[in-house]
Amino acid sequence: MHRSTLRLLGALAVVSLAPQAMASSHREAPLITEDPTADSTDVYAFVSPDGPDPGNGARVTLIANYIPFQEPAGGPNYFKFSDSVLYEIKVDNTGDAIEDIVFQFRFHTEVGNGGTFLYNTGPIDGVDSANLNVKQYYTLTRIDRDQDGNTRRQVLGQNLLTAPARIGPRSNPNYPAVAAQAVHTLGPVKVFVGPRDEGFYLDINAIFDLLNVDRAAGLGNNNAVDGTAGFNVSTLAIEMPVTMLTSDGGEPIFNVQDLGGPTAVIGVWTTASRRKHRALRRYENPRDFGPWIQVSRLGLPLINEVVVPLEFKDQFNRTHPADDLGNIAGYVVDPELAFLLNAVHGIEVPSVPRLDMVEVIRFLPGIATSRDDLQPADLLRLNVSLGPTRQNPDPGGAIAGDFAGFPNGRRVMDDTVDILERVVGGGVLSAEPTAAGGAFGELFPNNALNDGVNGNDVPYMNTFPYLGQPHEGFVHRHDDPPPPP
Repeated sequence: MHRSTLRLLGALAVVSLAPQAMASSHREAPLITEDPTADSTDVYAFVSPDGPDPGNGARVTLIANYIPFQEPAGGPNYFKFSDSVLYEIKVDNTGDAIEDIVFQFRFHTEVGNGGTFLYNTGPIDGVDSANLNVKQYYTLTRIDRDQDGNTRRQVLGQNLLTAPARIGPRSNPNYPAVAAQAVHTLGPVKVFVGPRDEGFYLDINAIFDLLNVDRAAGLGNNNAVDGTAGFNVSTLAIEMPVTMLTSDGGEPIFNVQDLGGPTAVIGVWTTASRRKHRALRRYENPRDFGPWIQVSRLGLPLINEVVVPLEFKDQFNRTHPADDLGNIAGYVVDPELAFLLNAVHGIEVPSVPRLDMVEVIRFLPGIATSRDDLQPADLLRLNVSLGPTRQNPDPGGAIAGDFAGFPNGRRVMDDTVDILERVVGGGVLSAEPTAAGGAFGELFPNNALNDGVNGNDVPYMNTFPYLGQPHEGFVHRHDDPPPPP
């Protein structure tokens, strides 16, 4: 792709995604705060950086994180996925914002010795260790849907063990080695389920303290606090060949003429569902029955958290992406967050209506994709024909010239907060028709805005599942953790 086209792709993409800025989807709606095991926090989708380039057997990694702000010392019943929730990662590969491929995760937990309060009775030396008293298993199923609505189910794996909790040095003398055993190879598919470090970094409380970001670099004394440091999340991660995700089973290769072609773009999101009815019983465990009802959803960062208002947040979690244009378009083209940046900090921002945003959630026809019929929706869209950045990937993603990153999918290290903060401040590419347009960093200090948190507290992994090792309960700190060992 020509450099000018790449710059325009990056600039326009982030401008149109601006209203999602400031955090990811943690406790984003009133009802889901009461159901943390069904609360999705982040979705990631990227061409795997440790695999081949597109055209040579490239692979794609999809990640969905759940259960926000997990205190690592939360024993004796450590955090795990719910046995009564249906977790799904969904993929649209035809552009209609309707799932064509679904990866389902169903869990069941077994307790070895119910006569002790201990999670483990000795050092945990493997995911199937005899000392691990509480084991969680899962079944991974793939569902394919054709354009007539017919479905085909394939069980990819069953009785797969999750990684255990990281308790402390006595219980987990070699946690990374044990967690590696939770990476299961199922033919061409790799899957991992278990605790990981919360890889999304930001000064979260400064944002919700009425945009009190004066302590961030560029606005104040640079004493920003990483509000998610020291916390863990529960991760669903799956990696597979590109050919398992495209609509025609092919492996598109990027070129300037067709931008990878009509099959190159996939849209990704995650949902959690519960049975419609729950019977509470005095002498037995609850019984769940009835059809599955969706209770949460997440694609792009922060749509529900800072774009959708309180009156619609719970309903949004129950809706389908194909209905987003009718449901939330008004909130997207007139984002409250842009108004607050102007009101609180006097920052000039593009005027409303922000019609550019509707085009970007269609993934910029003619710029990011050759298609002009992608349905506008809250999906994390990825052009799988564009290879990864292998040397020194830039957390700034597209606006920093690294077009393998957000908003072309999302990698674990991408600094989505800084990217979107600069966009919503109007410092990247003005949406005004009188602006010069086409160049980054047109307006200072808007183009220097950031939350002051410029990296994660734990190093990411170079290989699947890429998110860092979880914090242990025995030694950990929040806000200002020491450098990891």
